[in-house]
Amino acid sequence: MDYKRFLSNFSEASELYMIRKMVYLSWSVPGSVEIASGMPNPETVPFSSATFKCKDGTELHVDEDTMRKITPYQRPRGMDDLLKWISVIHKDFHNPPKMGAAKDGSQWGASVCPGALGGMDFLFQAILKENDVVLLDEFAFGGTKKLIRKMKSVYLGVPIDEEGLVPEKLRDILNRWEELSAPIANGRKMNKPKVLVTTPVGQNPTGVNTTRERKQEIYKIAQEYDLLIVEDDPYYYLQYGKTYIPSYQSLDVDGRVIRLDSMSKFMIPSMRLGWMTGPEAILERVIGFMGCSCMSLSCFSEIATLKYFDSLGLEGFRNRAKYLSDFYKERRDMVEGLVKTHLRGIVSWTTPTAGMYIWLNLLNTDDSMFLADEELCRKYKVFVVPGIDFACDSSKTYSQVRLCFARTTQADFEKGIPLLARFITENITRKV
Repeated sequence: MDYKRFLSNFSEASELYMIRKMVYLSWSVPGSVEIASGMPNPETVPFSSATFKCKDGTELHVDEDTMRKITPYQRPRGMDDLLKWISVIHKDFHNPPKMGAAKDGSQWGASVCPGALGGMDFLFQAILKENDVVLLDEFAFGGTKKLIRKMKSVYLGVPIDEEGLVPEKLRDILNRWEELSAPIANGRKMNKPKVLVTTPVGQNPTGVNTTRERKQEIYKIAQEYDLLIVEDDPYYYLQYGKTYIPSYQSLDVDGRVIRLDSMSKFMIPSMRLGWMTGPEAILERVIGFMGCSCMSLSCFSEIATLKYFDSLGLEGFRNRAKYLSDFYKERRDMVEGLVKTHLRGIVSWTTPTAGMYIWLNLLNTDDSMFLADEELCRKYKVFVVPGIDFACDSSKTYSQVRLCFARTTQADFEKGIPLLARFITENITRKV
């Protein structure tokens, strides 16, 4: 693949500055004397060791020698041993065709990043230009949309249904681009789409999975129109089925899939640790931007994750994923039962097949925004997110609302769902 057409005008700025070049070079030369960096003296570091205690009683120890190694500035790509674990995990769950391929830029690579959203921020700096159009799921996470706007690009929603992104709709948009781009442009010259960003598992906010068959068809369309696919997949391990739906990366024979994984749902959100995998030609630019910004992730987040993976082993990692899947499926069943009891006839919905969200469609109205009215929210004491917050086209009204069933207790749901029913029925604006 020719990756030059995908790179932004900022990509040259991602090249490492001289200090970092000299430091990294010194690390590769045995016996060298490195006096280039501005690293503090290790004697001034107040921490000598650490122990992380897990809920199951396991203790993860970081000894003095390891602490001495991890407290200086680290490589932005991440600790070598953690990267090895990422490779093992991806080989087991995805088996990327480009893993171990010839080093022509399309070969599979990996880098840690400050959460999936932080990784996406750096990725967009590497691949988006002003007036680029990014194809998104028609309902998408607000943070992703804000990052696209930050790059002075725009987004266009691709319809989704209960089986995920609709390939025929994607093809139609690309075939009719000149016609469709006119209302988007508004006097600006918009570039033809080159990037599709999608959350294929436990899609936020709809909770649906894109099927294997659809992924195969969408990948063929990406080949035909030379698209990059950004597979934003933080809910991958929260699938409720007995088997995992193959990822886009598992289909990627070209090196056109950039995958984002997150430990926010697998471990701890505030660790801000995720990783990005895909073609090295893109990853190298992203890593350059990270090196000139956050420089590296927190050493404590990286070492805690590494020690946790070491304690689990690959089989333990699989078991952890199974535990999370079972846990959130049980939560879904509990909330869906309450929705059936208290909201039947008021809303319709598709049963979520992964993730942490249930997407409700309010009946007898085309606008759910009254559920965000501050005065009404205070009165009914229940807080949800209207669908328009996720919509790519904000010029319309939407009848949907998202509920998250991950954190709230069962007791609070048993209180909150009846309150939501009252909130809706007493304030809904009915169609004439």
